[in-house]
Amino acid sequence: MKRANWKRVVYAGAVVGLLIFLHSLKVVAPLESRLQAWFNPVLIHLYSTGNGLKKFYYFQTDRRDLAVVADGLRSEVNRLTEENSRLKALESENESLKKMLKFFSGEQRHYVASRVIGRSDFDQANQTILIDRGTRDGLLPGLAVVDQDGLVIGKVVDTKEVSSEVCLVTSSKCQFAAAIQNENKTIGLAKGDLGLTVKMELIPQSEVLKTGDIVVTSGLEKNIPAGLVLGKISQVVRENNELWQSARIETLSNLDSVSLASILLP
Repeated sequence: MKRANWKRVVYAGAVVGLLIFLHSLKVVAPLESRLQAWFNPVLIHLYSTGNGLKKFYYFQTDRRDLAVVADGLRSEVNRLTEENSRLKALESENESLKKMLKFFSGEQRHYVASRVIGRSDFDQANQTILIDRGTRDGLLPGLAVVDQDGLVIGKVVDTKEVSSEVCLVTSSKCQFAAAIQNENKTIGLAKGDLGLTVKMELIPQSEVLKTGDIVVTSGLEKNIPAGLVLGKISQVVRENNELWQSARIETLSNLDSVSLASILLP
């Protein structure tokens, strides 16, 4: 080290030592108080700035932590919502299966239970559904299809090995030999009307029809047993100069939400 630098270090050490000695004797106390008074505002500003920066850091950290927690809670809510929806669907399907078993327990009929796996709504007048049973399960065109309550929802129109197409009872291409549960057991032909309702035709004018009468399958059709409920009469259409009268039939099954179906075997 050069001599000049060494002298500066010695002088600095001496000054510091002198200040410490004077501080111990409280000789420089007034000067220290004045200096502290001068620097207090600066220190307060520095402390306030540092405190603000610390709070901002903690705030940002808390926000990130809360965001992570919120994302986790959102994922959990979504998972629980999906699980709840799935459980409700299973519960609904279970109830439908119970109803179906209850219906067939009192009937001496052979049937195949199926699930609806597709739906065609492109042509409103000719709506169809696709079920997961086919020729491998003994199905063939012309068989009646009912819901869990035994209400007719349609008829098998096409079959493959593991699936079948079913025309809904309201489809214009779906028709059944029908009978009205009145005093005369009036017969006629029930067929879908533009995908909205069912219309029963070829009813003699002499027959007395009433709204609310139940319409069932007549049993005059191959592979379709008698007594399956098609619906109830909602309107009687009668023209005096016509040979036949007709009736509009309101279906009792909710065709828009059917998910399980049974096919009655011959």
